[in-house]
Amino acid sequence: MIIIPQTKGGVGKSTVAMQVIAPYLYKKHGKPITYIEIDDENNDSQSFTRTEIVNKKMLSTNKLTQLDELILMDDNHQVIVDVGGNKTSTLVLDEIAKVGSFNNVKWIVPMGDGELDGKNAIATMKKLRKIERNSTDNLFFALNRAISIEQDYLEEQFINFFGHKYLGSDSTITDFVKDPKYFAVKNDKVITMSRYLGSTVWEMAHNNTDFAQKAVEAKENGDREAALKYLFFRRLQTEAKDYVLNNLNGIFCTLDRWIDIK
Repeated sequence: MIIIPQTKGGVGKSTVAMQVIAPYLYKKHGKPITYIEIDDENNDSQSFTRTEIVNKKMLSTNKLTQLDELILMDDNHQVIVDVGGNKTSTLVLDEIAKVGSFNNVKWIVPMGDGELDGKNAIATMKKLRKIERNSTDNLFFALNRAISIEQDYLEEQFINFFGHKYLGSDSTITDFVKDPKYFAVKNDKVITMSRYLGSTVWEMAHNNTDFAQKAVEAKENGDREAALKYLFFRRLQTEAKDYVLNNLNGIFCTLDRWIDIK
């Protein structure tokens, strides 16, 4: 099981869950994986109405004991749990701490580049230490909405993660974890577009529809509006393929070295 918690809302948990982890596990297992969202206030995953890589389920906070069996049984990582921010993450982590993780859980903590994001990531990490003695072995950080995935840019944008030799701070991740594992999710308009389409970038990239041919056919039929529509989708398809090639594939390779899927 892969659980994605953060005690701060608005850090892109659903983006990381649906745009990165869901296609990664789908590709690994070759079948739709179970996606559980726990959030009594916001159901972000409901935006993905046309995805075929997950089977979505909602779990209310008054039924958190159901996680016990799911964690115990899912030793092949076929379940993603997207945990809401604020008090929801606290409730979920406190509940899991009562039974334990059976070493079946991988944790991914998303964070933006704000100072508060770093402090809340640290607060989340401290709660994980109450669940697992060696929690950092099973912990990855997702640096969300990265301007660039080049290392120099990452270190400048995410000072809350890496720290800075000229800017003293006691709230950086590297102050608390030696060599923390992480991946960066590059910000791109194609992510926003995919949500409007109810799909994921990965699925858009692997859509085999020949939009160029459809545009030509529409032009020949005198349907200018349809031709322009197909050109628009052709561009999105190309941008999605570029995003998968230049960002997601690298993250998938990183996760391969971390997650042992039987």
